[in-house]
Amino acid sequence: MTKSMLTTPCRFNEALTVAHTPASYLFTTLLGALDACIVAESALQRDVADIFAPDFDTALSTAEMSREALMINLDDVIGMPEQRGLDRPLRLMAVALKTLLSVEDDAERGFLFTTLTQNAHLLQVQGAHPTAKAVRHLQQRYFQSCILLMSMQDFGGPGPDDGGAFGPQMAA
Repeated sequence: MTKSMLTTPCRFNEALTVAHTPASYLFTTLLGALDACIVAESALQRDVADIFAPDFDTALSTAEMSREALMINLDDVIGMPEQRGLDRPLRLMAVALKTLLSVEDDAERGFLFTTLTQNAHLLQVQGAHPTAKAVRHLQQRYFQSCILLMSMQDFGGPGPDDGGAFGPQMAA
């Protein structure tokens, strides 16, 4: 089963459709869930959030629900069978993000994220076919979103955290 998605034409008279497998289609849904998680988590950052504000509980609940939705999307992509070679890198990227979100220690998460970004080229889909180009675009968006998420204080970005990154240095 494949789905078709209209992409932005390179020239005004050039329409191009790219066939998606279920895995690549779910990956686009995963990117939407990742973006929603970033928006929800950004409202809870220490320099923005006021824990005594009346809407803090709502923001916290929204962030928890968006993170749960992201984890469900990650599981869906990970569990989807591969129908073509382009599905494997997307599945591996979902596994990497699930691992990042599962690591409790900020320093370990930061190390893992640095390793992932330094080796992103190993996951990059090769080829000039329109489908490969579309998947590469998804991969670029994935890494941009992961960079945004991991730069937040609660995911290893700057900020004091008792057991996390920079906590001991900032407490001293």
